[in-house]
Amino acid sequence: VLASSGVGGEVGCYLLLGWCVWHPFMYGQAGNREFVLETATISGGLLILLSHLLLLRTKAPLLGESGPGAVGTPARVQAVGRVLLVSFFLSFALSLAHAWAVSLPLGAGDGPGVWGRGTQAVELVLSLLVLSLCGLVVLGMKSRHVALLLAAAVFAAAVSVTAVNVVTLLLHSSDTFPVEDTAGMEGVEADAATIADHQRYFFFQSMSTVGALLLLVVHGPGPLSADEQDGPLEFASEKTVA
Repeated sequence: VLASSGVGGEVGCYLLLGWCVWHPFMYGQAGNREFVLETATISGGLLILLSHLLLLRTKAPLLGESGPGAVGTPARVQAVGRVLLVSFFLSFALSLAHAWAVSLPLGAGDGPGVWGRGTQAVELVLSLLVLSLCGLVVLGMKSRHVALLLAAAVFAAAVSVTAVNVVTLLLHSSDTFPVEDTAGMEGVEADAATIADHQRYFFFQSMSTVGALLLLVVHGPGPLSADEQDGPLEFASEKTVA
């Protein structure tokens, strides 16, 4: 509430950033790379919001002429936020690239076959695509559009996966299921209600990632970027009001 309000917004951001740092340790997931990097992505969104709030507090122009460093700090915080924002997606792309490399037939033999080669091609193209999108966000090139695309992809994936899991749990409510994507619980099975709690948590974690990406869409990449060195882009509605 504090972070989204005009009063105490900075305090709310600092508190949420502290929560993000403590979060993996509280749940015993510090060794879960995916969990930690998704938390880092959420932290990146909070830093983007914090940079915007800091900029408002300085009451200085974006490239500021009022006092040394008045706008430099918000710009640097925003740039760090962009780097953290792509943490999860960078890991995803590298995982795909690793899976592609491992599946290559390096020795003698018949090779992976038609379907295997098709899977390799998809993994390679997808990993290169995600790496390119991450690079655009870090450099601040078309980053608003890229962030919107990534947010839509994460939202669609979260909704579809959750829907499939809900249907599966409803149809097999009396069965047990393996606990996945949770460090320290490899090989453990749990009842449908426990798995449903896990899926609910992962869904809202994904929604937090979507929110972090949308913060970049709203506030832009800042002056330390390729697109908005001379200030934020003006939209049609803003030009009309001006």
